[in-house]
Amino acid sequence: MFEHLDEHIGLKVDDLVILDELNVREYLNNHQELFQSINFTDHYAYQMKYGYTGQNNPIKIHEEAGVIKRIVLKTKNYPKNRIKLDISYDGTFYHGFQIQENLRTIQGQLSTLISQVLDKPVLVQGASRTDAGVHALQQVIHFDDEKDLDTDAWLRYLNHQLDADILVKKVEKTHPLFHSRYDVKEKEYFYQIKLGERDPLLKNYAWHVEYLDFIRLDDQLKKLIGTHDFTSFSKGNSDNSCRTIYDAGYKLDDDILKIYLSGNGFLRYMVRLIIAQVISYATKKTEKDILEIIALKSREFTKDLAPASGLYLSRITY
Repeated sequence: MFEHLDEHIGLKVDDLVILDELNVREYLNNHQELFQSINFTDHYAYQMKYGYTGQNNPIKIHEEAGVIKRIVLKTKNYPKNRIKLDISYDGTFYHGFQIQENLRTIQGQLSTLISQVLDKPVLVQGASRTDAGVHALQQVIHFDDEKDLDTDAWLRYLNHQLDADILVKKVEKTHPLFHSRYDVKEKEYFYQIKLGERDPLLKNYAWHVEYLDFIRLDDQLKKLIGTHDFTSFSKGNSDNSCRTIYDAGYKLDDDILKIYLSGNGFLRYMVRLIIAQVISYATKKTEKDILEIIALKSREFTKDLAPASGLYLSRITY
């Protein structure tokens, strides 16, 4: 079961964290009784394997190409009823996803309603902390339901109580160790642009750009694919600014342009900074190639942010 371990594997057992292959192997050998007779659940479509040990303790294992990268095991104090929600929202009148005091946020709205039902403070966790004004076709959140209420009841209640700009599309019970943010395999965003004449009805849903060169746009997007250090396209400090872009491209439907980016994760403001740069290049306002800017690891040439209104979190994959 644990034959092939990643050199930098992490193992977490309750509050104990062990790093690196040699240390993890030593712990596994000394505590074999904890990891015997693992039965995995039916989350076959997920990158993460979820299951229960012979002692009926929840476990999850992150494996890629036959190599185990992370193991999490809980033997005590784990939730019995973890709930996963798929939601969508119009972010126009919200100050982003993340809860902020005295401000209207997606996380705040959901946490308040769920806390009222469970009679205790609950802070829901989300897959992505979208910015103020950013929309979502698919956002995933989770929380723990100690009352073990029916999933259909949750769906009806939340959609009845939430404002019309948030919709809960699906409610399901999931594995106790499922985490909407940390278990993500891939995120996809698209950015919507209205070409040609300005449309006032799209003010909150697209960026208006009169004209651009599609050959130049395609060139810059293709160069994003792969693993890069995106320090030049992030705001704030991060311990690790390397991210992998799996795909980048665009679709044109009449005068509506959608630019797609999918990857294993995105830094704060990363997508909006990238969009501002590729549009600047495609409209010939700059000749600075995106790979040159990435290599600089500096914000010198990335001062502009694309408007939040055109950005959509479109897909979360586990």
